[in-house]
Amino acid sequence: MRESVIFNAGIVGTMSRAALILAGGKGKRFGYKEKALIEIEGTPVICRIINTLEPLVDEVIISLRDKHQYNLLAPLTGELPTTFDKYEDVGPLSGMLAGLKAASHEYIFVTACDMPFPEPKIVELLFSKSKGHDCALIKRKNGSYEPLCAVFRACLLIPLIEKSIRDNRYFILSPVFEMNDMVEVDIAEIEKIDPSLACLQNINTLDDLRAVRNGFNGS
Repeated sequence: MRESVIFNAGIVGTMSRAALILAGGKGKRFGYKEKALIEIEGTPVICRIINTLEPLVDEVIISLRDKHQYNLLAPLTGELPTTFDKYEDVGPLSGMLAGLKAASHEYIFVTACDMPFPEPKIVELLFSKSKGHDCALIKRKNGSYEPLCAVFRACLLIPLIEKSIRDNRYFILSPVFEMNDMVEVDIAEIEKIDPSLACLQNINTLDDLRAVRNGFNGS
């Protein structure tokens, strides 16, 4: 079990924790290309994320669409536990549900394969903030929340996702907003660690990818 530092308290404690990478999206805005295989500086984004998260948690779980996608990614994901979507056309909730059910750990950091720059200090901060609570969510300046760079208590979120799917409510935050004890992490606290907010940057389109690659090239 990984040792977790409780920020601003000087206390060292342990948490049972995992990470879930949602990789099952069809990439409609990306020309239906496999986002997990996008390369940045010669490294597939799925590998970048795995390499960052593995030292921080007890287990990394990959959530995929189906076995065809698994066959494409297996050379990169190796023996990491993998789950498959049970429901179609419900967005990321299906992948979240499958991944959370597969986890044998209490707290789960959830991210997506099109967010290639997770920041270890922020992952640690979110685990720290979530301990003893239902979840820890980053709140942006416009008042919105970021559910794909967040920590959730799996046993509490699973039934809420199941209920949302039954009720045909597929907005990713619908079940999250039903949690009773949500810790808000102000974006200003995140900016102190990651001033450019690269940890929240996602690649939805080819233009997004070009912008990311140009940034690495100093353009």
